Amino acid sequence: MGVMTARRVLAAAVAVGLASPAAASPGNGIRFGGSAGRLHPFLELETRYDSNVSYLATGERVGDLVLMVRPGFELAAPGELAAVQLRAALSWAQYLGLQGDTSDLSRLYGEASLGFGLNRRGAVGLELTDNFRRSASLQALSIGAALISNTNELRLAVPWRPGGGALLVTTSGEWRLETFEPYLEGALCLADTPACDPDQVADLGYNELRGGLEVSWKFLPRTALVLEGNYFTRVPNADTGGADGSGARVWTGVTGLFSARIAGTIKGGYGDTLGSLGEAYRTWLANAEVEWLPLETARVKAGYVHDYGLDPGQSTLFGESALFSSHRLYAEGRVLMAGRYTFRLTGQYERRTYELVSSTSADLIRGEPSVEVELARWLRAGIGYAFTRRTTELPAAALTGTGTTLPGYDYDKSEGWLRLSATY
Repeated sequence: MGVMTARRVLAAAVAVGLASPAAASPGNGIRFGGSAGRLHPFLELETRYDSNVSYLATGERVGDLVLMVRPGFELAAPGELAAVQLRAALSWAQYLGLQGDTSDLSRLYGEASLGFGLNRRGAVGLELTDNFRRSASLQALSIGAALISNTNELRLAVPWRPGGGALLVTTSGEWRLETFEPYLEGALCLADTPACDPDQVADLGYNELRGGLEVSWKFLPRTALVLEGNYFTRVPNADTGGADGSGARVWTGVTGLFSARIAGTIKGGYGDTLGSLGEAYRTWLANAEVEWLPLETARVKAGYVHDYGLDPGQSTLFGESALFSSHRLYAEGRVLMAGRYTFRLTGQYERRTYELVSSTSADLIRGEPSVEVELARWLRAGIGYAFTRRTTELPAAALTGTGTTLPGYDYDKSEGWLRLSATY
């Protein structure tokens, strides 16, 4: 899920474009590294109308038409001993200024991902993944200003398969780095947060390290009992970017096929910040998902997750550590008709409650229907619509002098787009 925050609702259209991969079925590609390896260049063109790309000083929202061009490539080089997958894309978003001067919103974004697997059929393997994304869509709901996020996630995992693979033990380590840059200067955010001061935006960045252990036992051919544990520690760039925080999670449950047509995951667990934030915080964890496959060309999925986390930044509204608990519901339906038309409907609802400050919570609702048609094996066209509603409950005392409505925390947003994707 990308979640739009703050007045940087401004560039949500760009981020949504970045979040969707090139959907066209690949053509023959360019042979790379042997007969199985293929390099697939792609190009995606999109026209998107966004009803809420910016705000006037009065708080009135501004809509605009955005043209997006996304060139990139995908590389797949499978192998018995080693396998490599690489994907990279640039995205230029050009705002046309239909309702005002939005030329300053036009920018270059990008994303890249690397996957490397070693000895995947052996007793001991190695998995290395790295994902980078530059966008104007933030996951943090505590930031009420327009920012650009640069995120990189590096993960190293060592799977061990004793006794033929029914038992899988995976040890992993992760490093997440997120930095921020100013997007637009303005007063439509709270003056006591670093996000409102371009000179302090870099202070919101942080490093987060994680270590984990997962045990999976297939007691049926396609169903496994899992036990997972992980520990994390976050170090912000500065005190104004949040508090040093650590925590642990333990999960257990069942995942896999429950019948020929139904798959799912049922897990429960426990989370604890281990006293790292000055106050004890403990909570239950849950992850329940079910997927129904009535036909080979249709599937329906729905799920619920309860977890906790840390948002960057400090403020009187969200607390010194921006610690939150989250309830998230999501659903997705997809059907392929006549071998060419793909109909998709997705939706989600998330509520975050900031636990160490009273009367602060955030709600996000998003629904997105879309249709894609395969014009040729290498060419696909799509049309879609998305509606987003963001609401926030804030302490009345903290809003003194700021007004009761802050556009970055409470808004509606409608988006419609036409997309053409070509993959060689």
